[in-house]
Amino acid sequence: MTRAGIIFLCLIILNTAASVGYLIWWLIFKRDTDNRNQYVMHATIMLLCPIVGIMYFLFSFIKYRFIKIGNRDLSDVEFSKKRHIARVKADEARERNIVSIGEAILVSDKEKKRANMLNVLLGETDESYAAIALALDSDDSEVAHYAASFLQSKMDVFRENVRKTKYMIEELDIEDEECQKLVLKLIKYMNHMLRQNVFTKIEQIDYVAQMEQLCEMLFQNARSSLTAESYEALIGRVMGLKEYEKAELWGNRFFEQYPRLLNPYKLRLKLYFETGNKEKFFEVFSQLKESSVAVDNKTLELIRMIQQ
Repeated sequence: MTRAGIIFLCLIILNTAASVGYLIWWLIFKRDTDNRNQYVMHATIMLLCPIVGIMYFLFSFIKYRFIKIGNRDLSDVEFSKKRHIARVKADEARERNIVSIGEAILVSDKEKKRANMLNVLLGETDESYAAIALALDSDDSEVAHYAASFLQSKMDVFRENVRKTKYMIEELDIEDEECQKLVLKLIKYMNHMLRQNVFTKIEQIDYVAQMEQLCEMLFQNARSSLTAESYEALIGRVMGLKEYEKAELWGNRFFEQYPRLLNPYKLRLKLYFETGNKEKFFEVFSQLKESSVAVDNKTLELIRMIQQ
């Protein structure tokens, strides 16, 4: 074999080893199975395009890691310094998480800011997408890129999961308990994401409408399976969009099905307070006073304040 042939053979062997090593690194050591198809595709390109494929991905990595990122396409992630962050109930863990995100953004040193932001994104973030969206306004383009990439990834996963689950539901009979459980699970999953207000308004409206369709499906065909949690989720989302007529419809349905719970009263009181409907507010308030429903401290304070 000629010298050129030996060199070529060595390059092929090294190229193959690098491609296999790339797969082993990501799928075995890093255990990133969520992006399995992407890594297989990269390895295949490196195998089919010896040297050139590896150089292409190497230069792409260097450009991403060390070269300033210019304009980024964030059209799918709604943000603004005046953005309204969803006011969701926060337990202590979530509050600590949001504080850590704020601190990560406010650090003046760019390297520390980037490291802090990465640490935040690698931690428990499921309840803090709206807070992470604040980083989109960071003056450091790389920090903003981290946040945008993270949110885009989570939103894409959400869209795909909703699509797949709805398809599964369509293949089942709504009168079957299995289908009902799947619908409830999807409502809960959608609410968890939608209450954080990270989608554009148009997409938020669309997904909330899909949530309502799922609730309507259960209401019409399996009403007893429609949980109080599902009512609360839907009413919260339609009120967030200021769709007050829908909120009133579902609030009344909630009350009719669960008259012994406190939340049907509280949600309707909130609705009529926001819309300025004093007559209906005091009507619900009187119903609550006359009922045997146990009230929490906040509601008790409200009753005392109004009575005074």
